[in-house]
Amino acid sequence: MSIAKPPPAWTDTANPPYSLVMQLKALIPATSGAMALLLAFTAAAESTIRLGLASLPNGNGNPFDSSARTTWYTFRAFFDALAQLGDNLQIEPALAVAWDNTDDFTWIVTLRDGVTFSNGEPLDAEAALFSYRYLQTDAGALESLSRDVADIVAMEALDERTIKFVTGIPMPEFPRLLAVVPIVPPRYWEDVGLEGFIFEPVGTGPFRVTDWRPARIKLEAFRESWRAPKADKLEILAIPETAARVAGLLTDRIDIASEIGPDDAYQVEAAGMVVYQRPATAIEVIAFNTLIDSPLKDARVRQALNYAIDKEVIVAAIMDGRTRVADQMTPVINPERVPDLAPYSYDPDKAKALLADAGYPDGFSFVFEFSFGTGGTHMPSMFQQVAADLKKIGVDMEVRPLPWSQYVRGVLQGEWGGQAFGFEYEVLPTGSSMRPFRLHSCAWPYPWYCDETIEPAIAQAKQEMEPQARLAAVHEVLRHYHDEAVALLLIENLGIDGVSPRVEGYSQVNGIIPFHEITVGD
Repeated sequence: MSIAKPPPAWTDTANPPYSLVMQLKALIPATSGAMALLLAFTAAAESTIRLGLASLPNGNGNPFDSSARTTWYTFRAFFDALAQLGDNLQIEPALAVAWDNTDDFTWIVTLRDGVTFSNGEPLDAEAALFSYRYLQTDAGALESLSRDVADIVAMEALDERTIKFVTGIPMPEFPRLLAVVPIVPPRYWEDVGLEGFIFEPVGTGPFRVTDWRPARIKLEAFRESWRAPKADKLEILAIPETAARVAGLLTDRIDIASEIGPDDAYQVEAAGMVVYQRPATAIEVIAFNTLIDSPLKDARVRQALNYAIDKEVIVAAIMDGRTRVADQMTPVINPERVPDLAPYSYDPDKAKALLADAGYPDGFSFVFEFSFGTGGTHMPSMFQQVAADLKKIGVDMEVRPLPWSQYVRGVLQGEWGGQAFGFEYEVLPTGSSMRPFRLHSCAWPYPWYCDETIEPAIAQAKQEMEPQARLAAVHEVLRHYHDEAVALLLIENLGIDGVSPRVEGYSQVNGIIPFHEITVGD
């Protein structure tokens, strides 16, 4: 039996014309086998990206709940901000195409033309401002992202494509803040409210949500997006266990396994899969709570703990040589890092001498808390190695794992049971050198480190408009946090994904997955 070829005008293989399907049904006998063939044909015509993540956003589709990297893994599929980060932490256009400061307090932002939300609402200046204005309402003030708009004192639409922002303080890196706030359609938000929006979110991205469940999100292509997708559908699956994500990749149940460990990389490569490693954007540390009564209040003790750890062994043996020892509170990708800061060397004798000088010749004990979060088994292995090294200088560090929800309460509400915890100095989503110090300073509502003597330098680094003076302030802050051993500096964060060889166009630029560029072949 021969089947007529489709007419030459048909080039969209993802959407065969109705007339062609009718021709096939007429030519193929109506047996179960023939109908299966027809269904196989139409199913093969649609491409679906299947992404396995450790978790979905804690706030579901609430666009203002978090700016964490792991949240944007999901949000980037359907939300956009006015700007985004590109290579080497450079800020690039997104929904906005230009920005300029007319004085130290005023920024003029120009929007991209012809953009619509997936529900058909147009993006204009008033629509873009809705998200910013909401975050300054009483309801919006409860959201995490409200802190990012707190210094905006006025905003207005000058015309359909132009917005004026006025800030209460000079903000040299204001364009970077444009990468934080997702833009939502105002009429739809007002119709459904936050409670309706979080399970049926709408944005300008390449996909639209069709079904949101606790462990799975289904999305379909939004062809009219300014970032038109190449694939037809997207499924984002919450698979908390790293081993389960790897198994899903190896058995072809998912196409991309996010956040696998270095110990999984060999298995993935041996199976013919691709290992993708993104540039580090954060520093992994053990953060010390210096505001409670413990030996960790003493800088000499904190320095001692830094000298006690053989971090090169951690990099080589646990991280498979895929990262580097941290020498300051910002990654090597950051062009503003201090060029001559060296990491703490491995020197147990110096560590013991510092402990004795601080009054702890026999050591001490403390509790360290951490959550697996999105990491693999390499993270607890690293912490166990730290504990083993500290034992050699008489310091007993109890490693206490926490559920993710309890860990979040520690960060957001100060509900810690120990004296130290695993954390990051993360520059995303803005790429700013000062981004981590919103958390790791007196500015945080429930701080674990607060030194008033460095606060003027932090303020200058955030507000100084003259580039060289600002850079000098950034370096002063980075040197202070290094020399005071505010945390136990470990490594630059390690981000590894396993990717099926059928996938093309996958990458991560500063935590942004280009969903619109990804295709999945046979």
